[in-house]
Amino acid sequence: MVGFQLYKEHTQRGRIPCPGTLSVSQQWTAAHYHTGPGSPSYSGAPCTGVVCDNPEIVTVGEDGRINLFRVDHKEAVRTIDNADSSTLHAVTFLRTPEILTVNSIGQLKIWDFRQQGNEPSQILSLTGDRVPLHCVDRHPNQQHVVATGGQDGMLSIWDVRQGTMPVSLLKAHEAEMWEVHFHPSNPDHLFTCSEDGSLWHWDASTDTPEKSSLFHQGRTSTFLSHSISNQANVHHSLTSSWLSTDPAKDRIEITSLLPSRTLSVNSLDVLGPCLVCGTDAEAIYVTRQLFS
Repeated sequence: MVGFQLYKEHTQRGRIPCPGTLSVSQQWTAAHYHTGPGSPSYSGAPCTGVVCDNPEIVTVGEDGRINLFRVDHKEAVRTIDNADSSTLHAVTFLRTPEILTVNSIGQLKIWDFRQQGNEPSQILSLTGDRVPLHCVDRHPNQQHVVATGGQDGMLSIWDVRQGTMPVSLLKAHEAEMWEVHFHPSNPDHLFTCSEDGSLWHWDASTDTPEKSSLFHQGRTSTFLSHSISNQANVHHSLTSSWLSTDPAKDRIEITSLLPSRTLSVNSLDVLGPCLVCGTDAEAIYVTRQLFS
């Protein structure tokens, strides 16, 4: 299992029937495959990403396929075969009818399910070497602001309204970045985890008074500006702190959330003051006071 999403619904479907147990309410077999289920040489493909937005579920896979499911449908509502010639690594919703995907050749693509064709509505990409992108998340309040993490451990910030390249690149982990998440209610804070065994809290807030912290190994990182030429035309009040090109804000506070390096930190999630992550060391770490 490489991913997990908690799906909430107010009906009986998907409920936990009794403490400590879960039941399967719906399943879709052969959602991803290299060779079709009807073929004698049927070969399944890993499902590499899933995202939920009640009642819709979107999956992407190593086969370059995108599936749109609904919990009340036994079959896929929409499938985009050969959506990508390379592996799709992650997916998230941009807006209700639109999704973002990242792939193994450094591309960020926007797909609009209102369109009947099988082509993305927009393609953005890293310049130079085609470094695979492994994870993606959208700013919860400013949907044009997107963060991705790649095989080189770099954190990329994108403004999908402008240009085709990242607005900024930030030096980050020493190995693959597996997951990136904006805090859902405090999005000036962002969290990443990596193959190098690190779990980081990025603080881009403009008000940075000295604050007490339970975190270990606090450190800072240089903000590498990769500004788009017309970025200055964006009204200041609408500009996210993640898109700032002000030299006074060219340093972002980064804090390590683990007391020491461990094996690969593969996944994380954050809600309110709590963060949970899982590692290759068969350990789950929980932080309950993120902003103390």
